[in-house]
Amino acid sequence: MNEVTEPDEWESSLLSALIRHELFLHYQPMVDLKSGKVTGAEALLRWNHPEKGVLLPKDFFTCAEKGGALSSVEEWILHTACKQNKQWQDQGLPPFVVSVNISAFPLLHGDLVRAVEQALLDSGLEPKYLELEITEKMAMDAVRTIDILFQLKRIGISISVDDFGKGYSSLNYLKRFPIDKLKIDQSFVEQCLEDEKEESVVKTIIGMAKNLRLQVVAEGVETREQLLFLQQNLCDAAQGHLICRPISAGELTDHFSRVQEIVPAIGMGPDQIKQLWKKEVHSQARIELSEALKNQQGMTFKFTKIDERYIHTLCEGELMYRMGLNAEQVLGRELSAFLDSAEAERKTSFYERAWNGEENVNYEGCVNGVYYLAALRPIYQSGKVKEVLASCVDITDLKKTVEALRASEAKYRLIAENMSDIIVVLNRAGSITYTSPAVTTVLGVLPEELQDRQMLQFILPKEKEKVQHAVQKMMEEKLPTQLTFSSVHRNGTDVILEAKGTPVIDNQGEVQQIILIIRNITAQVHAEEFLRKIDKLAAVGHLAAGVAHEIRNPVTSIKGFVQLLRHDQGKQEYFDIMLAEFQQLENILREFVFLTQQRSAIYERVAIGKMLEDAIAPLRESCTNHTFKLHPGTALDLQIWCDPSQIRQLFDNLLSNSVNAMPNGGTVHIKVIPEEHDKVKIQIVDQGCGMSEERIKRLGEPFYSTKEKGTGLGLMISYKIMEYHGGYLHFTSEPEKGTTVEVVFPLEKVRSAT
Repeated sequence: MNEVTEPDEWESSLLSALIRHELFLHYQPMVDLKSGKVTGAEALLRWNHPEKGVLLPKDFFTCAEKGGALSSVEEWILHTACKQNKQWQDQGLPPFVVSVNISAFPLLHGDLVRAVEQALLDSGLEPKYLELEITEKMAMDAVRTIDILFQLKRIGISISVDDFGKGYSSLNYLKRFPIDKLKIDQSFVEQCLEDEKEESVVKTIIGMAKNLRLQVVAEGVETREQLLFLQQNLCDAAQGHLICRPISAGELTDHFSRVQEIVPAIGMGPDQIKQLWKKEVHSQARIELSEALKNQQGMTFKFTKIDERYIHTLCEGELMYRMGLNAEQVLGRELSAFLDSAEAERKTSFYERAWNGEENVNYEGCVNGVYYLAALRPIYQSGKVKEVLASCVDITDLKKTVEALRASEAKYRLIAENMSDIIVVLNRAGSITYTSPAVTTVLGVLPEELQDRQMLQFILPKEKEKVQHAVQKMMEEKLPTQLTFSSVHRNGTDVILEAKGTPVIDNQGEVQQIILIIRNITAQVHAEEFLRKIDKLAAVGHLAAGVAHEIRNPVTSIKGFVQLLRHDQGKQEYFDIMLAEFQQLENILREFVFLTQQRSAIYERVAIGKMLEDAIAPLRESCTNHTFKLHPGTALDLQIWCDPSQIRQLFDNLLSNSVNAMPNGGTVHIKVIPEEHDKVKIQIVDQGCGMSEERIKRLGEPFYSTKEKGTGLGLMISYKIMEYHGGYLHFTSEPEKGTTVEVVFPLEKVRSAT
């Protein structure tokens, strides 16, 4: 064959060589410089040229770089090296990495990732045992290279930079690229013992690799002196003719054990190597610690005690700079050198506690508007505190959040604690976790008495099932609800409550709490009942007007004739009965007439206590087996703006009812009580026969009475009087337990006696 000189001819010949199986691989092992163990083998291409003999890549690759043959050849290398490495593992050799050089053209070719995946799949080799070697020149083409390299890393293979230092080096790409290893170009290794600059380059590359957490491999190791130099400078691995020349796969299998004996035989002793690496580990740890301290978001400092002063020996971290400080201001100085005297004195007390051996001393500080939390811990040596280590974290944002929460909590607590409605918070078990102070006004109990107790304990027995059902419904349906129920004031009176419940749902959609807004609607319910009775009275009033008009004149005439007959003849008792009946009829008519009258225009101020005394006085004389007890209190001096005759009639009616309810005698209690902030209430309590709930509902209806000869018009008139005076009546009673009548006047109708 004629000599091949043109690139196209080289490319054509190379493709022909691939087809004719003239290409083959040699492998040069890499060994660990601590143990001598084989850690990898670089696959090197050889061409058994029919005319020129065995050619190295440098003899033909440059001419073939621009053609398509190179991509095909390197794909063949990739598949062959993976299959060979898997074969070595199957033969029982310890697993190691096989390295394949990739040129710029295949790296930028879109099918490289696919080719690697296919080679691993075909060979069955695990990705971690394959390494691709790229050059610095390829790495510099970052725009097109970096994405492909990250795709390759995601497969699980390793990536190294070959011939490092020979090309255009940049720390930027070393930080950005997913690189695992640097291989020092053999030109530096050859001259490292003869040229100080070359020696510095090798040391610098090794140090830089260590700082970047990269493995470093020296290429071209030819002499024992070079090996010792690399070991002394803590190079990780090496390859070269001293260890093993590139050999065939079969030769590597045969000489594997001998290769692993080279470094232990001619290199440094294991103890010496171990000591060097131990120092390196400590040095690296110090560097890493220093870097970590500098880059931490918080701050770490140390201090010791010298001449009774606490002197700082370390201070690092971003927090220090956010405070407006630097290490020069702090190191070798005490607190008073950079803090005001008061703050320095305060913090010195914490320093003293830690120096005296107290563990976990914590304090909050503030420097130049930056808040931080410091945790101090003593460090001992020979049983004595040598220094104190402190760790600090920035809590400025937390302090702002806490202050905002406190302000928000204070605002809402102020609202909650000044509402007339009760706020109750229940947990999932139905226990009370919070009660607002309004509960004292409404139920007469303190909030702390209800804490951690079941809400149902404070509900009337007849209402418990309804309340429990409502709470359970909110838990299950996770929707707000409203209910009305009754409770009991500490003084024994019933209270009607309206509750609006809202479930509080967490991020998982579960109900954690129920918030109840409870309002006392007792007065509202009573007033509504009173208004319903007033509506009935209005209708009865119209009826009464007609009835009174029709029967008044005939009754008057009959009464006159009966009086004339009385003087002439007939038995006296008959006439007495007739007159009494007529008197009763006249009373009924008078009550009917009252119902038809308009509101009185004769109003004056009258003390409540005096009116009650005037109403009680005649009853004390006529009802000797009854006791009337008017309870003392400042409210007796209050005056109401009223028609005195109507109010006197009101009290006469109510007190007479109490007397009639106790035919065998008893005590009637009368109390005057300020009601909420805008009312005054008069309670009349008897110990009589009481009434059922059904009978109470009918009170005030015309011609319905609990008395044998009653007409019910007295209570109708009482309701009418209260309508005129802007108040209302309310009855509570139980059979055989007596009756309580509440007469309530609005505050705007009440004036002070002064």
